[in-house]
Amino acid sequence: MISANGAPGTLLMIVDAAVANEARDLYARTVLCDSESGEQGCFSCPSCMAWRDDGHPDMVVAGDGFAPPGITDCIEMRTIMSLKPFVAKGKLGVIPSAHSLSMPAANSLLKIAEEPPDRGRLLLLAEEDNLIPTIKSRAWTLHFRTNMAGEPVKPPSAPSEWISWIERTKKLTQADIASEIHAWSRWLGESGDWRTASMLRGAIYFLQKRHMPVSMVQDAMLAILREGVSIGQIFGDVW
Repeated sequence: MISANGAPGTLLMIVDAAVANEARDLYARTVLCDSESGEQGCFSCPSCMAWRDDGHPDMVVAGDGFAPPGITDCIEMRTIMSLKPFVAKGKLGVIPSAHSLSMPAANSLLKIAEEPPDRGRLLLLAEEDNLIPTIKSRAWTLHFRTNMAGEPVKPPSAPSEWISWIERTKKLTQADIASEIHAWSRWLGESGDWRTASMLRGAIYFLQKRHMPVSMVQDAMLAILREGVSIGQIFGDVW
């Protein structure tokens, strides 16, 4: 999608801290590459040749690169992002530990998340999918969590399978039932049904944040998977 100029202006990566910087650099090498051939991360164009051990002159990391940046760091990054790139055709702004941003710092990113500078992009790195909805709505979200264990599992389909699942999960903890639904989401994603897979993950995040009971989780799963109801229809204005 980057090669076809279809990549998002703002990307949220849910990724483990141990590999966050590696994920950041792989993405940056791709979006900052200026190869005329369309090959991303060519390592031979002027922009790729500008990489050094401490990063790239057009990759702007807010704060120290590890702790969540404060509002001053975010405003400084915004200012640098508006300047002319050094060597690439655009700039990449990076927000590390975005899951721990303060509310003022998160709010200071709304403008740039919605409208990055010309040919600029914003990358938010987070260990948890808990950013404020106003930022989430402006970003594409990709999950790369390596600790989301378990093989993909096909969700129930026949009425008897749903009855069995409801009976079995009545006494599960919210974490256990979330793990099962993540496995369904993986199966749906690998089967090409990205829309439903994304809805399941969104529903689990929402239900956990609202501390809703297992019975409500069961109702939501039935509505989404068996009746084709959207998350917005289920939760209305609360969503």
